[in-house]
Amino acid sequence: MKSKNRIKTLSFLTGLFLLLYIASYLLIPYNNMGDSLYKKANGILKEPKNTIDYVAIGDSECSASISPMEVWNDYGYTGYNCGVPSQQLQDTYYLLDRVLKNQQPKVVFLETNAFYRDFKYINSLETSIEETVKKIFPIYKYHDNWKYFHFYMLKTLGHRIKQEQPTVYKGYQYSAIVNPYKRGPYVTETDDVYVIDEQPLLYLNKIAGLCRHKDIQLILYSAPSPKCWSYAKHNAAAAFANENQLTYIDLNLDIDTLGIDWANDSRDDGDHLNYFGAKKVSDYMGKYLSEHTDLTDHRKNDLFAGWNKEYKNYLKLTEQH
Repeated sequence: MKSKNRIKTLSFLTGLFLLLYIASYLLIPYNNMGDSLYKKANGILKEPKNTIDYVAIGDSECSASISPMEVWNDYGYTGYNCGVPSQQLQDTYYLLDRVLKNQQPKVVFLETNAFYRDFKYINSLETSIEETVKKIFPIYKYHDNWKYFHFYMLKTLGHRIKQEQPTVYKGYQYSAIVNPYKRGPYVTETDDVYVIDEQPLLYLNKIAGLCRHKDIQLILYSAPSPKCWSYAKHNAAAAFANENQLTYIDLNLDIDTLGIDWANDSRDDGDHLNYFGAKKVSDYMGKYLSEHTDLTDHRKNDLFAGWNKEYKNYLKLTEQH
């Protein structure tokens, strides 16, 4: 009797597993560009394998500060901005780990604002579990898509669905809104250090370790942001960089070289850069890559002709045509 019950239980669990697995693939959308973390992950994973020279990761300070298409036009380097608003460092780590399964960038730019966003270990554990479950059962991620199910999906089961072309912004969060920062100079030197809490520091070390393991040059940078930045935060990031032999670029200390004009280059009173400010940061970072790395200019390479086409669309979308 016990043996029969075990067989029934095993049969039920096996059937449930198969049902979830099949349903998952029926409900995966044609354009699986979800929000936030998954939008960025799926966006860069649509790029041809091992064609991205550098990636930028971090929170919204990252997503608003580097436009890969500007770097492409001026220097011919292929990049993707994987910044996600309000992202915590454990999410940044999992996103980067996923990206590196499909791409082999030589450089990773990590924006520092998320260093100072604390979170609980339980959230970290939940993220780890969710990542695993979503890989096995995409239905967990796309459970609402039953509303849009139609029987044509059955015809495509087992076939590779053609993905739409990646956005020409390459992950950059475009905004031409101008909302000036008006409160004057904000850089005041101090010896104070904004301590990076235990949990963010754990994942910061994991990100650094992952880059070392993959032989990737990890560069820390702080985007211009009078609202979010402080000299105490600078000292903390600089200390971590020194301890780990990393480059740290604090753009808040180089506003004049950048040519940032706070009357025109912020979208929200000095919190984030707008498109006009991002163009200046992108030029600065592109120049840095040109002078301090061995990245290759691909602009005349036929294998990257699609980037030149996408740049033309980018000009139209940013009203530069």
